[in-house]
Amino acid sequence: MTAIGTWLASGGPTMIALAAVGVALCFLIVERYLAIGAQIRAVRLGGVPSDATGLAGLRRMGLIRACIVVAPLLGLLGTVTGMIATFDSILHGGYIAEMSEGIREALLTTQYGLAIAAPGLLAERVLLRRLERLTELAQVARLALRGER
Repeated sequence: MTAIGTWLASGGPTMIALAAVGVALCFLIVERYLAIGAQIRAVRLGGVPSDATGLAGLRRMGLIRACIVVAPLLGLLGTVTGMIATFDSILHGGYIAEMSEGIREALLTTQYGLAIAAPGLLAERVLLRRLERLTELAQVARLALRGER
């Protein structure tokens, strides 16, 4: 089994969902950062973005927020399933190895859910600030266009 396969298996089935959310969040953050940067450069070069461009940017920010919220919830789900596995092992004889696997699953999924959400919150704040900057630049550009006519 590869290192990634071992990692995914160590957290149970919830870890696959956490990995998917983490990958999606990374993609969305990079995509938004680059898109907003391109729009800022375009405005600085004399273009004026449409209002629809800003709305599309906000929708993507909503997806980022959803990933940030879902990650710790999936971690909590992994905690619950890990604890259920632990209690099941106690019920069936209480073997230490089985109990430790359930506890491991519970702790790992919680850890990774938080590890995905915390930097996601920071990145979201950076992106929101860049979006605010884009909005300010666009307003100035629109005012300048009206003043030229």
